[in-house]
Amino acid sequence: MKIRRLFLEYAFFARVSIALAAALAGGLFFLTPTATEGCPLVISAGPKQGLQAMMGGYCRINGATNPAAPMTGPHVRRRAFITNSDGDSISIIDRDTYKVVKTLQVGDYPHHMIVSLDGRYLYVGNTHSDTVSVLDLATEAIVKTVPLLDPYNLYYSPDRKLLVTTCTRLGRVEVHAVDEWSEITKAAGWKRLAQIPTGKDPNHFAFSPDGRFMYVSNEYSHQLSVLDLQGHKVIRQLNPGRRPVDVSLAPGGKMLFVAVYGEGRVTAYDTESFKELDRIPTGTGAHGMAMSVDGKTLFVSNRDASSVSAIDVATRKVTQNFSVPQGPDMLEVTPNGRELWVTSRYGASVNVIELSTGKMARRIRTGAAPHGIVLVDLAIPQ
Repeated sequence: MKIRRLFLEYAFFARVSIALAAALAGGLFFLTPTATEGCPLVISAGPKQGLQAMMGGYCRINGATNPAAPMTGPHVRRRAFITNSDGDSISIIDRDTYKVVKTLQVGDYPHHMIVSLDGRYLYVGNTHSDTVSVLDLATEAIVKTVPLLDPYNLYYSPDRKLLVTTCTRLGRVEVHAVDEWSEITKAAGWKRLAQIPTGKDPNHFAFSPDGRFMYVSNEYSHQLSVLDLQGHKVIRQLNPGRRPVDVSLAPGGKMLFVAVYGEGRVTAYDTESFKELDRIPTGTGAHGMAMSVDGKTLFVSNRDASSVSAIDVATRKVTQNFSVPQGPDMLEVTPNGRELWVTSRYGASVNVIELSTGKMARRIRTGAAPHGIVLVDLAIPQ
């Protein structure tokens, strides 16, 4: 019965949209092997990165149908990766001991990261040096630097055929073919397929369930662009408020949330009609967002209010506020759904909130101006 239940859960998740997969990601994933047996296994990932595993992007130990490794043990690494934008580095944190195990230098002004489709690497976008630093997840070392123009934010399309980036200083989105090299040492760069002008300072984005459309925030032209990825063009400009930043879809992809920094709130849209549904006050400097693993709660960082708000997705009401010091920035929920990790942009630290109690349990020192965050559980073959 347990095997049958897991199979049914996998079948359901295989059909859901990119947003739903991201919202519900957590726990043990069925993974399609796309790399060698020597690659690390991403057992599970936080909701933002969990999507790629749900889509069969990560490898697994020995190609087994079900991962053989337990969720805990000496060969399982529960890691947090933090970009330190002003420190030109990333901090690697052991989530069991809450200690920094490594700090690695990368390129100039790193912001966001993504796990490669084969599960072997973490790509770190260095905006000012126009490069991506490639971190080997097995050795936790930087093994390659690949050129990519102004990679502020980067993510794969739902069909895993495109790598899409937002170029903040250039005011556009760039669409690339996915990794075309078989060995990272041969990586020369991604093939650019299109450049799509959007607005001033495009930064965060989300895809529609079918991957046809992309929603991009343009912070300093105060717009949200709706892009047709097939036609490589902007088809609609929305006005969510002054300085829109992060973007998040509700489960099912029919409701879109936009954090509006300059007005201390979240704007909600119907993605079929693009009608504005709600304006949800959260706090001064509403900035980053993260969905809970069950898709019922949206967490919003209020950078200038030093708080994080929890929004009930169904009612679109704030149900709880957490105190987080010194500029809470980007945030992510752990794969098991128990903790919320929040970077403090002005405090050189990352904060851990226990969601069962709402209390801040840990504060861990990082590098200067910590920003992006990726949470993954890895098992290294013995």
